[in-house]
Amino acid sequence: MTSSYPAALPLLIGIVVAALAAFGLVGYGFPAIGRGGPAALARGGAALVGALVPAAYAWGLASLFLDESGTAQACREANPSLYGQVGGYDVSYLPPTLDCRLTSGGSYAAAVPEFLTPVMTGCAVIAVTLALIAVAEHRRTTTPEHSEKRNT
Repeated sequence: MTSSYPAALPLLIGIVVAALAAFGLVGYGFPAIGRGGPAALARGGAALVGALVPAAYAWGLASLFLDESGTAQACREANPSLYGQVGGYDVSYLPPTLDCRLTSGGSYAAAVPEFLTPVMTGCAVIAVTLALIAVAEHRRTTTPEHSEKRNT
């Protein structure tokens, strides 16, 4: 069997960076919500929901890291009936996945929970939407009202 498994160091670096990003966004989000006002609420909400993206990413990378020495075991546990047909492994960092390639073609996922990619995508969309709402609210409240009357 061939393996294209990633090295442990990039996985560890990715886990640390993602965890720091998640903690940083949480550290920004709660105080921002405490400032009050719709723009601050949207900004804080965007940061808190956005913190779930690197947290889920770190979870996926940690799953890859924990199964690095046991790739065959991860494929065996994921689908025991197909394990005898596994001819190799494919690993992806973004999104984090471990695919067990079958000799007959095709593959199946192992090690990384399959719900992580939809969670990361959904949270990213919600965070961007809240950030856009925060920008719009900030512009609405800081733009001076033009009291000029139009002469027609």
